[in-house]
Amino acid sequence: MATPITSGEARAAFAPIIPFPRLALAVSGGADSMALLHLIARWHVEDALKREVTVLTVDHGLRASSREEAAMVVRMAASLGLPHAVLTWTREERHSGGLQERARAGRYDLMAAYCQAHDIPALVTAHHLDDQAETFLMRLKRSSGLDGLAAIPQESVWSGVAVLRPLLDIPKARLAATLTDAGIPWVEDPSNRDQRFERARMRACSDALAKLGVTPAALARSAERLRRARAALDHAADAFLAEHGAMSEAGYCLIARDALIAVPAEIALRVLARAVNAVGGRETPLRLAKLETLLASLVESPKAAHTLGGCRLQPAGERLGVFRETRGTGLPTLRLAPGERALWDNRFRVELEASARAPVTVGALGEARWRDLRASAPWLTALPRFAGATLPACLAGGSIVLPRLGPRSDGDDEATVCFRARFVNAPSTRRI
Repeated sequence: MATPITSGEARAAFAPIIPFPRLALAVSGGADSMALLHLIARWHVEDALKREVTVLTVDHGLRASSREEAAMVVRMAASLGLPHAVLTWTREERHSGGLQERARAGRYDLMAAYCQAHDIPALVTAHHLDDQAETFLMRLKRSSGLDGLAAIPQESVWSGVAVLRPLLDIPKARLAATLTDAGIPWVEDPSNRDQRFERARMRACSDALAKLGVTPAALARSAERLRRARAALDHAADAFLAEHGAMSEAGYCLIARDALIAVPAEIALRVLARAVNAVGGRETPLRLAKLETLLASLVESPKAAHTLGGCRLQPAGERLGVFRETRGTGLPTLRLAPGERALWDNRFRVELEASARAPVTVGALGEARWRDLRASAPWLTALPRFAGATLPACLAGGSIVLPRLGPRSDGDDEATVCFRARFVNAPSTRRI
């Protein structure tokens, strides 16, 4: 029989959360996330903590009951004295794949955007040990490599927001037991048993696998050991980028081409993945086969231009330039009111000062405007063409307003700086 999670166990699990003064909790109404909400609230009461906690629920609209499920979470959060926001997924987003995969990516996009807009540095989710085991099996079925089999990380980043998973070593049954012990209800998602979905099929096999000794705990241990190996390779890739790469606040990356081709392929693939994900505003992993094809093309045709993951890769002198690509429907636009922040193109946190006179529309500067404005803004001249064209800019009173790039500075003149943009996806590189 599963036992409830004790205060001491919760306190130890939540240790990685301590450095963050503000948190958002991803709470759907299911047992896992309701247990997270309960345990976080209990921890704060018992330890008299003053951390700001906001509860976020995404209404996917995939079930008729989704709105009522969100309302249940609103009531629970209110009873704990915690602010809550319901975010609606419209399916008008940039991700491909199956329905569950797109819903997951859309959910993270919405929550990360909310966190950026409200200056919340970390998002906490309720992934648990059984999720880890199921993910391992799903990746094994696809013949995944090291990264895939390392499964779910304890910590990651989505659009510049830290994503923390403190319950990853705790079985689902113990989360449910914690709620039962506290008399807290939860929602059962019928898709968890729907055999049309791969995760549900893996879950249905868990008892048969356990009889063979292939338990969720054993699978999670394997994933943990593989994560150690992945961390070592990631460290090597970060060291390469620190020495041979440079990232601009304008959202593009330069990599020493000869060094990239000379380094072991496994490191080169990771370097390319980091650069493309950062510049392209991607958070879902690139397929390894596509990265391998890209690396082979760079070796075979180093002077040619290539595209992958919403990026254009082309020579920039002796370096490889990685730039945001613009094609198809182009880059997004959004409306920004005075005093508001928002996440634009999953790359820049844009902010309009409260002193601004009216709302503005934020969109890509575009190549024509980049050329026209270079005379009045000399810093644009130093930018490569593709970087300048994909900068965020705003239309205000019939004029184009360029952003002040980077974080706030004590030397900023608030009377003249009204529109800011900070690139949030920078990997470990030097800054241009």
